Amino acid sequence: MTIKGVILAGGSGSRLWPVSRQQLPKQFLSLDGNSTLLDATIERLSPLISKDDVWVVTSEAHATGEAFADLAALNTILEPCGRNTAPAIAVAASLLLHLNDEDPIMVVLPADHMIQDVSAFQACLHTAIEAAGQNRLVTFGIIPEFPETGFGYIQAEKEGSSSTLQVLRFVEKPSLDVAKAMLAEGGYFWNSGMFVWKASTLLEEVKAYLPEVWQVIERMQKRWISEPWQEVVRYEFESMPNISIDYGVMERSSRVSLVPASIGWSDVGSWDAVYDISEKDAHGNATSGDVLALNCQNSLLRSQSRLIAAAGLEDVVAVETADAILLVKRGESQQVRELVDAIKQRKDELHLAHATVRRPWGSYTVLENAVGYKMKRIEVNPGARLSLQAHQHRSEHWIVVSGTATVTRGDDVYTVSKNESTYIRIGEKHRLENRGKLSLQMIEVQVGEYLGEDDIERFEDYYGRS
Repeated sequence: MTIKGVILAGGSGSRLWPVSRQQLPKQFLSLDGNSTLLDATIERLSPLISKDDVWVVTSEAHATGEAFADLAALNTILEPCGRNTAPAIAVAASLLLHLNDEDPIMVVLPADHMIQDVSAFQACLHTAIEAAGQNRLVTFGIIPEFPETGFGYIQAEKEGSSSTLQVLRFVEKPSLDVAKAMLAEGGYFWNSGMFVWKASTLLEEVKAYLPEVWQVIERMQKRWISEPWQEVVRYEFESMPNISIDYGVMERSSRVSLVPASIGWSDVGSWDAVYDISEKDAHGNATSGDVLALNCQNSLLRSQSRLIAAAGLEDVVAVETADAILLVKRGESQQVRELVDAIKQRKDELHLAHATVRRPWGSYTVLENAVGYKMKRIEVNPGARLSLQAHQHRSEHWIVVSGTATVTRGDDVYTVSKNESTYIRIGEKHRLENRGKLSLQMIEVQVGEYLGEDDIERFEDYYGRS
């Protein structure tokens, strides 16, 4: 039996702003000081599925941007655009059949969930794999602990002939009264978004219920015979409809089984959820980083770069990063998404990236962002280089403070050493390289009427960015 892991890692994670940003969402972050959520998801599979047999479905932007280091050593299926879970899973299933002689069983997991009882999860996984071998579409139903309105629910038969239950229906996120009634009735489970099935079984249901997706899959399969599969996915994926696997397949199929799971599961979908799974002191406070709390109770206080000094707070979420601070009442953290929508209307890029942004070649840190100019500290790894590029709205002044830069400017290639500088004109082709063995550090001052990161035209790029 061949078993493959498929990890869905394409989300934006806006509900955990300001720690999670669009260019580096929560699946690529550590919320407990240990592994990132993505790494923890892969590790959770390790007794049964080796890392080499795990595939991560994510966006091209993540793979060539801040998450480059997290994804470089993994098998990846890169989406040129977001199309929800049904197209992503269908492409993964078809590709696994294309690359393997056998019909593999797929364990499909979101990259951004936490599971505290890993042993219980693995026991449920064995049960699910056995049922999937019988051509069932298996989902994990979390045994509810309280009437939650933020999750979808699954109703299943109250008794089954085996350790799985036949699914009766899927229920959208309910009101509190409906959630209470469902728990009182019994037979309802939280929808975890975790699945197990044969690749062929899933594709049979896609063919039956999602003909628009199946048409694209068929085109891909024909082209894979003679073309690199990565290029085919990049070309064909945009024609996929935007639809979830729940709505497209699971709610319609008669082959759906459920494994009841009590595994310490959290979708980490809000700061309230982070508080719930965090260790707390005697006063009910969950703290992280440099925090001084005096007479505070039942609060989440997280610092990344500065001291948080708090006194007399109760039921508060305070999250500090180098460039933003979130303050919200506990129980109201679902409003963070609305805050992020409001931030998007501003002219800054606080919803997109942190002050320090990782790149395949190193990193940059925004030191100051003012009207008409922006100042950055740039660090280029030994042997790395940026793309050959140009900007239409800004000029750039580069000052080397450590190491030696190799600069391409127009037709000229020259070096700039420590305590030296150079100037890049608007519209001028240029490239920065570090051919040395030590890190290159420099200060960049951008001057122009528009200083957005999207003012870039790439002519050559080692990392495949456009």
